[in-house]
Amino acid sequence: MKPTLYTATGECVTPGRELGKGGEGAVYDIEEFVDSVAKIYHTPPPALKQDKLAFMAATADAQLLNYVAWPQATLHGGRGGKVIGFMMPKVSGKEPIHMIYSPAHRRQSYPHCAWDFLLYVARNIASSFATVHEHGHVVGDVNQNSFMVGRDSKVVLIDSDSFQINANGTLHLCEVGVSHFTPPELQTMPSFVGFERTENHDNFGFALLIFHILFGGRHPYSGVPLISDAGNALETDIAHFRYAYASDNQRRGLKPPPRSIPLSMLPGDVEAMFQQAFT
Repeated sequence: MKPTLYTATGECVTPGRELGKGGEGAVYDIEEFVDSVAKIYHTPPPALKQDKLAFMAATADAQLLNYVAWPQATLHGGRGGKVIGFMMPKVSGKEPIHMIYSPAHRRQSYPHCAWDFLLYVARNIASSFATVHEHGHVVGDVNQNSFMVGRDSKVVLIDSDSFQINANGTLHLCEVGVSHFTPPELQTMPSFVGFERTENHDNFGFALLIFHILFGGRHPYSGVPLISDAGNALETDIAHFRYAYASDNQRRGLKPPPRSIPLSMLPGDVEAMFQQAFT
């Protein structure tokens, strides 16, 4: 029998069925709150992380909760005890966003979804980032698992406890990242420990996600090498701005893979925005 937990206001929370487990903690149904789940850490987080979660829960609003699996309340082993987890909205009827990259998967799982569906998903991702940024925060660790998406094109940004949070001037940094979503200027960094992310760093990862969605999972820095040192490591090609679909890709050293969706199918201003984001 799982122990009863408590919110900061003393409400009882009883963890139910385990829904998933990772290196940091596990997620459970909550018997008293069917529309929320509990993330319980394997080990109580340090004091700074507890402060971060308490601030996030205290500042949750409808706009954040509409786009983000944001902490709704901190969870404690006893009334007034240390933070050992948090409640967040339950994400159901959605799957990881990388699953919709594949046209074959979309035909099977989303048979009635066409190009307009992808555009709606892209628009909702943009709104998610905008919402986080408008609240003064940064996602930081943008990657192919950052979002869950439903058949209605609505998305939920997950893993919010890793975000870079500005708590009234106190920064709680995001100190992790995925290399193939890391912008060129940060590729040589040995780690993100102690490093302050910016909205513009998020924008690079956002542009990558949109490119993946519209171009069947293709990475903008992956292609056919035109020079000897290109195409060996994705991180190196990102660091050298080798955008395979660039108007001057011959100079940059990569061209699009065979049978790629042509960039010319996009409106000119969208093509220009990709050019700006990746070069």
